[in-house]
Amino acid sequence: MKLTALVYILIAVAALSLPLAPWVSAFIYFLNSIVQPQYVYPWTFPEIPVFKITAALSIIGLGISIISGKANFSLYKSKQSLAILGILILMHISHQLTPFPDEWASVPPTVVLDTINVIVIMYFVALPMFNSNKSILFLCFGFMFSGVFYILWANSAYFGQDWYLFRNGRLEGPVDGPYRDGNILSVLLVMSMPFFIFFALYKDNKWVTIGVVVIIIFLWHALVLFSSRGAFLATAVCLLSISYLIKSKIFSAMIFVSFLIFVVVQGATLIERTSETVDSAAVEHEPIDPRILSWKVGLKIISLHPFIGVGVQKFEAASNAYFSGETSHVAHNTFLNFSVNSGLLSGFLFLLLVYWVIKRVWSVGRKEIHFRDPAYYALLSSSIAILGCFVCSIFLDLIIFEPLYLAFLINLVSWDRIKKN
Repeated sequence: MKLTALVYILIAVAALSLPLAPWVSAFIYFLNSIVQPQYVYPWTFPEIPVFKITAALSIIGLGISIISGKANFSLYKSKQSLAILGILILMHISHQLTPFPDEWASVPPTVVLDTINVIVIMYFVALPMFNSNKSILFLCFGFMFSGVFYILWANSAYFGQDWYLFRNGRLEGPVDGPYRDGNILSVLLVMSMPFFIFFALYKDNKWVTIGVVVIIIFLWHALVLFSSRGAFLATAVCLLSISYLIKSKIFSAMIFVSFLIFVVVQGATLIERTSETVDSAAVEHEPIDPRILSWKVGLKIISLHPFIGVGVQKFEAASNAYFSGETSHVAHNTFLNFSVNSGLLSGFLFLLLVYWVIKRVWSVGRKEIHFRDPAYYALLSSSIAILGCFVCSIFLDLIIFEPLYLAFLINLVSWDRIKKN
C-alpha cells in the first residue's frame, strides 16, 4: 500500500514540477525505467501506465523548457547524438530490407524496435532539459538509487534464504523483467559502482565514505551471488580506471586490497563454474564456451551482409540459413549484434560512442580533476560506468539496455558543462 502511494506521489511531483523544474518529469521517467520496481513487487504496484504518464509529462516539460528559453538544443548536433540517431535509422532500414522477413526470432524484431524507439526518443526529449548541475546530479543519484535497490534485493534474497530465486547456485533477476538474466542485472550494479566511489570524493565526508564502503562491499557480494564472469572482469577494469583517475597511492592500495579479497571469494565461484563448463563440454562434445562459436558465426555473417546486415533479431535465422548446425545461440556480443543485424556501420557507431567517452575522460584525467565539482563527478562516474558496461557488452547483447543510453546522456551533458566552464 505504501509503495502504491509512492507511485502516485511521484507522478504528482512530476506534474507539479513542470512550471519551475520541467526536467524533474524526465528524471522520474528514467528512474522508473531503470529501476523497474514493478517486477520486484508486482503485487503492490497499481496497474497504471506509469511509463506513458511520465513520458508524456517529459514531453510537456520539453515544451515548457522551449517556451521559457531554457532548453539547450546545441547537444542535438553533437557527434554522440547523431551517432545514436544513425544507429536507430540503420536498424529500421535493415528491418525493412531483411532477407529473412518471415523467419522466427526468439525475441520479435518489433519488440526490439519499439524499445529502441522509445529509448532514443526519450534521450532526445530529455537531453535539452538537463542543463544544470542540479539536474545532472539527480540523474547520478538515480543510478545510485537503482544500485542500492538491487543490492538490497540481491542480498536479502541470500540472507533471507529465498532459494527459489537461485538457479544452479546462481541468483537470477526478477521474473519477467528486463533484468531477469542475472548477467544483465550485474551490468547495472557494475555501472552504479563508480557513482558511489566518486560520490565519496565529491562529498569528502568521513561518514559518507564509510557509507560508500559498506555499499560497495554488499555490491560485490551481490556480484558474487550472480556469478557473472563478465561483470567480474568489468569490475576489475573499472577499479583500475578509477585508481588511475584518482592518483592516490593510499586510495589505490585500499582498492587493491579490497579487490584482492573480492577475487579470493569470487574466484572460488568462477573456478567452480568454469570446471562445470569444461566437464559439460567434454560430455556433450560441445565447445567450452558457446559464445566463441557464436562470435565466429557472427563474423562470417557480417562478411556476407556487411552493409545493412540481415535484419533486427535475425542472427539466429541467418546462422541457420548459412551455417546450419554450427550454433544455436545468439550473438552474445553487442558490437556483433549491431553489425550482424544492421550492418558494420552500426557496429562501428557503437564503438565510436564508447571511444568518445574514453577520449573525454582521458583528456580530463591528464589535467587537474576537480572531484568536488558536480560536472566532473558526473563525467567521471558516467565514463567509468560506460567503460564497465562496454566490457560486459563483449559477452552480452546490450543494444536495448537503457541504463547505457542514460549514461551516454549524463556523459555528454557533463562534458558540455565542463567545456563551457
